[in-house]
Amino acid sequence: MRNSLILLLLIATLALIPWMVSHHNRMATVRGSFPDELRGVDFNWVYLRGENGILDSCIVSQNRFELKTKVDKRAITAAIDIPCCSLTQELTLRPDHEIEVRVSLDEYYRRQVEYSLHEAVARLDEHGLSIPDSLWVQMRDSVLKVFIEMQKGKQQ
Repeated sequence: MRNSLILLLLIATLALIPWMVSHHNRMATVRGSFPDELRGVDFNWVYLRGENGILDSCIVSQNRFELKTKVDKRAITAAIDIPCCSLTQELTLRPDHEIEVRVSLDEYYRRQVEYSLHEAVARLDEHGLSIPDSLWVQMRDSVLKVFIEMQKGKQQ
């Protein structure tokens, strides 16, 4: 009787192994998208970075991307890095969770304008011309406003 009980317990344990493996894949998924009006982001790389380096990477296709990584703990902190837009977003990843990220059109344009203006200011500094920070902020905000209005006008 005792041997039968041990055999039954062993068979039940073996039968549960596939169920336990399928229930604990410990993968986290990050799906992202850009506005459909935005052109020029396809074929650019997107990275999912963790504390120890790159966890996953992919190429943007049809303004969409998907990143996956294994999460061995209850939660890990990671960041989505989109170099073409100079965007970085921190996330908390948990096993078996999916996160949706949508890049806003205004944020994309704001980053592009900031990057362009930062390059212009660096060139001026190289030649001995410096701009006060207050003027820099005003210039950035006014150029951004005009740029966004121009882009929205092109889409209509």
